[in-house]
Amino acid sequence: MEVKKDENLHTSVLLQELIDGVAVKEDRKNVIVDCTLGLAGHASEIIKMMNPGDIFVGFDADERNLKLAKQKLKQTQTKTQSSPEIILIHSNFLYLKRELQNHGIDSITGIYYDLWVSSVHFDEADRWFSFRMEGPLDMRFDTNTGKTAADILNYSEETELFRILREYGEEPHSRKIAARVISSRKEKKFQTTTDLKDFLDTEINSHIKTKMRVFQALRIAVNGELENLETSLRDAIDLIESWGRVCAISFHSLEDRIVKQTLKRETRDCICRDMICSCWHTRSLKVLTKKPLLPTEEEQNKNPRSRSAKMRIAEKI
Repeated sequence: MEVKKDENLHTSVLLQELIDGVAVKEDRKNVIVDCTLGLAGHASEIIKMMNPGDIFVGFDADERNLKLAKQKLKQTQTKTQSSPEIILIHSNFLYLKRELQNHGIDSITGIYYDLWVSSVHFDEADRWFSFRMEGPLDMRFDTNTGKTAADILNYSEETELFRILREYGEEPHSRKIAARVISSRKEKKFQTTTDLKDFLDTEINSHIKTKMRVFQALRIAVNGELENLETSLRDAIDLIESWGRVCAISFHSLEDRIVKQTLKRETRDCICRDMICSCWHTRSLKVLTKKPLLPTEEEQNKNPRSRSAKMRIAEKI
């Protein structure tokens, strides 16, 4: 069944491929989890595939996203004659297992991650993620907890700043930028996106790609994105029933590497390095995508932001 692309602010990437990957069944009770609900573009179409008595769970750490998604899903339910029970959870997917248990759910049949940051975060100034418009240098998905990007820039040691820029931004000038941040903040603290943009322009004379890498690195660090993804994926694999699916859409090499390595790890019986196995690990997954699925040329032309997307799918055995 073909589906239409979401026409809201955020265009859902690899939409049909994700629906096929999740593989909602007609002959079993489906419990499907969306770990990155966003504006519910993927969710609204998957819910249309589900049966009465099924359960759909959506996670989002951003409270505003969750409210917008709730409105969209209400419209979806109104248009759908039969729909599953819908549970929306304001939480980071790091807490996947705990939150599901709080709702009496101890196993699932499908789970997916869309690791692209919602277009809302880039296209509205008060969403703090872009250097194109001025806003507070925050970058938290959940603004109720944790350090901001300004906190990291203003109070981190030089070695920590260097590590963040190198590991999360893969920025060639990480050492130089970290050193200049330390010097610059003695005279003026970083408070807004414009402060950081102007600093990169004047102190580093940076190319637009440098700005993108620095902003990306800070966002990943602020939200613990890579560490949280690895933990959440492992919990997801534990929760999935036999023949259930896990799907992940990533948008840069750091995320894709974690997804690839985590799924691959679970396709092996032994993961220790000893001559005689002492890990007692048993294979739990079959990877269904030998190579990651990529957007078609048509999708890339319609939605340029999809060009870096890669999707990997695995099935519980």
